[in-house]
Amino acid sequence: MAKTDLAAFRRQLIDSEHEMDALFQQLAEDIGNAVFRAQNPDGTVPIERLTQVQKEAARMVRLRFLDASGRGFDDDNEPLAPFPRIIAEGQRNMIEVALERTAKILDAALPEDLRVAMAARMVTLA
Repeated sequence: MAKTDLAAFRRQLIDSEHEMDALFQQLAEDIGNAVFRAQNPDGTVPIERLTQVQKEAARMVRLRFLDASGRGFDDDNEPLAPFPRIIAEGQRNMIEVALERTAKILDAALPEDLRVAMAARMVTLA
């Protein structure tokens, strides 16, 4: 694989990682704020508020991974929540890089008449 292809893969991976970092950073801040709102002036969370904080935190986590119906993907395998969207987008981008590389290899290896026919979608498979 050419260096430019590896660089493109790395860029896609880094972009996905940055998106995930932002997602989890926001989640941590949201949960931290929920704990902060539940605490007493001395900084402790009373045991009677603990269940509510846990439920609120669980809801926040679920919203990142699943939609309101509890699904991450629809019937067409399209993502329904932030985390699955990041994963799906990263996969699509990586596949696109691989397909572009494959197209370059085929373009260099195939005879011109076959490339022209394929580009025009005039090739039929038996």
